[in-house]
Amino acid sequence: MNNATCYACDQPATTKEHTPPYSFFPEGQRLNLITVPSCEAHNNANSKDVEYARNVITTMFGTNDVGQQHFADKALRSFDRSPKLLNMTFADIRPVTLHGQTVGAFTMQTDRIEAVMNACVTALHFRDTNERIPNWEVILPNLSFQGDTTEAQAAGWSGFLSMFGQVQYNVKPTDSPDVFQYAMAQILGGWIYNLCFYKAFTVFAFAPSVSPE
Repeated sequence: MNNATCYACDQPATTKEHTPPYSFFPEGQRLNLITVPSCEAHNNANSKDVEYARNVITTMFGTNDVGQQHFADKALRSFDRSPKLLNMTFADIRPVTLHGQTVGAFTMQTDRIEAVMNACVTALHFRDTNERIPNWEVILPNLSFQGDTTEAQAAGWSGFLSMFGQVQYNVKPTDSPDVFQYAMAQILGGWIYNLCFYKAFTVFAFAPSVSPE
């Protein structure tokens, strides 16, 4: 890995960035976290989005005990500090039935979650390959369809997602798999990443490879 420059740009690296963000990890799950060299700007670029993304991801249906406890310990505390954040996050929450259970559904600011995941994949890829790709296509399959989605659109989306499940990934080891796991693959001249948070929230990201500078 090139430790002299930032993982996301060609500026000198003056600090280290945790990927995934440090706040995603509860106490007891913070040993040997992945870091990459970073400039100050990229280390602090998404701090508000990181808090929002962590809070939303830990509310997801199916999240493991670690994620649920992290929501209780950290997300609820952040809402206590900022009622504005609480109201913004759950402004239109309403009950829906999912797998026979009544759960809350709310509109998510997917662009904020995608920004955090783009930074995460950019950092992981730089760490694994020393190749800097700052812009990834981020797919969030856990997020439900909007109310006006047709059956044909839903079927097309499901078919598109199934392609990612057929890829032969290279699973990368992490020291806190209950919080974060990931795998990568190189296919058709590009890269695909499969990220999983709290054993439930999946993220796919893909981008073409670039020529070395």
